[in-house]
Amino acid sequence: MAASLLALTGCGSIGPTDNPLARKLTWFSYLNGDDLRSRCGKDGADRFRLIFNADYNRHVRTYDIVGDAEQGGAAVEAHVIEATDLARMTLADPFSAARGRTATLQLTSAQYDSFIGRLRDDGAFDPPPQGLRLPSNGFYWLINGCRAGQWFFTAYPYPSSRFTDALFPEILRGIDPTGVAFPGLPEPEDAPRTLPASGRLADGGIFFEIQLGRDGLIGPTAPFGALLLSALPGE
Repeated sequence: MAASLLALTGCGSIGPTDNPLARKLTWFSYLNGDDLRSRCGKDGADRFRLIFNADYNRHVRTYDIVGDAEQGGAAVEAHVIEATDLARMTLADPFSAARGRTATLQLTSAQYDSFIGRLRDDGAFDPPPQGLRLPSNGFYWLINGCRAGQWFFTAYPYPSSRFTDALFPEILRGIDPTGVAFPGLPEPEDAPRTLPASGRLADGGIFFEIQLGRDGLIGPTAPFGALLLSALPGE
């Protein structure tokens, strides 16, 4: 597990990727929105990142949304990463079984404005509860980005009223271009709130816990920068 955690914290994110190696190397940085934060307020573009973690080893889906300040609307890039599907593996692409699904979508001005209004009403631009800890085997939404030149970062843990009352997931379900269904939620009493016991950690997979501060994750997210990404296949 220690090696997995080192890999997860190794490099800085340059955005969404279907390269599984790059994804592991930059995951904490991607969660923290380091790439979005570095550009916030510099080019006038609004950027939003929504991440749904439904047990990291089983199902993760992400939405990167970039507003078009000149023509209105926004571009959406969606990724769904599920448990490795060996049936998708090809000799031409040894990473194919772990790439997940990627799709894009263009929102009209009306769709985009409606979505941003929904995020506002759901408290997406409010800070998260201080010190919130989220285990990788749990279920939660993590949202960050840059709106009108201002950085924001928040989360919706399950189970909580903040999660169940939010309506933005329904909008995402309606526009999702990947064709991959959202997974069902466990009963609230069965939802993981902490990492599994040490015995289960030894069974394999990647396990980690993130802690949230007011403006992002607590702790280093990209101590070695983004230099290694240029050498990764598929980037």
